[in-house]
Amino acid sequence: MPGPTRPAPMPDAAPLGLAGFGTTTFMLSFFYVGVDPSLTPAIFPVALFFGGVIQLIAGLVEFRQGSTFGATAFSSYGAFWVAFAVYGMAVAPNLPPDQIHIANGLFNLPWAVLTFYLTIATLRITGVLLAAFTSATITFTLFTAANFAQSEGLFQVAGGFGFVTAAIAWYASFAGLINGTWGRHLVPVFPDPGKRLAHLAHHKSRPGSVTSSAGERELRSEDISSGQQP
Repeated sequence: MPGPTRPAPMPDAAPLGLAGFGTTTFMLSFFYVGVDPSLTPAIFPVALFFGGVIQLIAGLVEFRQGSTFGATAFSSYGAFWVAFAVYGMAVAPNLPPDQIHIANGLFNLPWAVLTFYLTIATLRITGVLLAAFTSATITFTLFTAANFAQSEGLFQVAGGFGFVTAAIAWYASFAGLINGTWGRHLVPVFPDPGKRLAHLAHHKSRPGSVTSSAGERELRSEDISSGQQP
């Protein structure tokens, strides 16, 4: 009799999520390098659906696959683009015109912080993600500074880095798609660029969840010591 069939592997959601992030960032960057800002609402539908909803879906798939980074990053940026669309359509038009730059700066600031510490995590993933998140950190930081300072020059520089971020995100999406469909690492992604830092935690135990209780960690340790799956 034939043995039990293996469950089909879940598809990799990363190329889709990265495509959503790259495309929306690419479109938004045009409005910071010289395109008429009054046309900015043209990006809101793309931000809401492709940048937002699609990345939220990708984040849920990453949760199912057990990818802590992918789940956190895609879910967070999916929420960012949904919030960006809602902010642009329903909130910004009702803010005092002389104070809107402060609100815009405050809107961008926490995402610069989030992107920075996500960048640290990419050191143990791939070089292409490290490049993408480093560029995204610079982009969010410049957007934040440009809004607070009301600096046209900083906006243009931020838009330039936005194009770089979009290009790297598209490259990462392309690499994941091609490598996945061909079943070969045809497009380089430069895995584990921070491998040399691994010695810093050489004598440390494997981490559990930062949200797990002491009792849960003890049960996990008992399962591992008895040879059971955690």
